[in-house]
Amino acid sequence: MIQGKTIISDEVFVEIVRSAVDHLDSVTLTLNEGSSLFSLAKRVTDKMVPQITVHKTDTVIDENGTVTKGHVSFELKIGVDYGSCIPDVVEELRQAIVKEVVSLTEFYVDSVDVIVARLYHGKTEEKAAPAPSGEVPPEETAETENEE
Repeated sequence: MIQGKTIISDEVFVEIVRSAVDHLDSVTLTLNEGSSLFSLAKRVTDKMVPQITVHKTDTVIDENGTVTKGHVSFELKIGVDYGSCIPDVVEELRQAIVKEVVSLTEFYVDSVDVIVARLYHGKTEEKAAPAPSGEVPPEETAETENEE
């Protein structure tokens, strides 16, 4: 076997977390938000990236050939659907992230810190799929009929 160093970038770990979140219905990664001019500038420069922080130590092979696997920990901000049991959702999310990271990278996951920053009440613009063109959503139809 040829020896060499393999480094997995933080961006790869971010993509793994995004994928784990995408498979859960009641969880959404939150974006940098706020109303101040500074916050707006930060959102533009961050390109609306979900808030996921990665801390890792890479796998090390010493001169004797002993392999010390890498370690990684995460901090992420999420939104949860209103009515969902937050502790259950967060635990399911942690398990999904750990499963994906271990299976894809063989890194040890030391911690997954989760900040629940938002609650989503029903379908919001951020989560709802747009209506097909030409169709009026049912809420707008009811309002139009009441006005006549």
